[in-house]
Amino acid sequence: MTIAKNTNLIPMVCKIFFAPLIDVDSITNAADRFHRSVTFETGKTWQEVYFTPGTAELTEKPKDTDAGELIEQSLKFIFPGDGDGNLASMDAILNRPALVKIQFQDATSKLMGDTANGAKLTQLSQFSAKGAGSTLEFSCMAIYRACWITG
Repeated sequence: MTIAKNTNLIPMVCKIFFAPLIDVDSITNAADRFHRSVTFETGKTWQEVYFTPGTAELTEKPKDTDAGELIEQSLKFIFPGDGDGNLASMDAILNRPALVKIQFQDATSKLMGDTANGAKLTQLSQFSAKGAGSTLEFSCMAIYRACWITG
């Protein structure tokens, strides 16, 4: 078996989207077990989350458990500033299970979460003389690594 060189050597997260699980009709395997296709309920689609460019970091850490290996998935990013209009928007998605679409600079995307185990968003706010904003983190435990999204 030959493992070819990656074509995208420094993938950078350019956009982040989420979809509450209630908006998702199904997730199916696409070409293989590393690719998924997401189908939405009528009138529903991905919702973009703004973040400071260059701050997003996706990590996947294997963890051995009695039930087998699980993958701790985490997507951390910075949401700058603070405003009274953002509180209601954040409250609508904080700690609620969702799917997360992570889009890279080459327009490919990975999927975090699934219909049985959605990713949840947490928020850490910091205000100081150096700046203000929130560190947002989508996280979940999965039985497989983040898959590529097709379609």
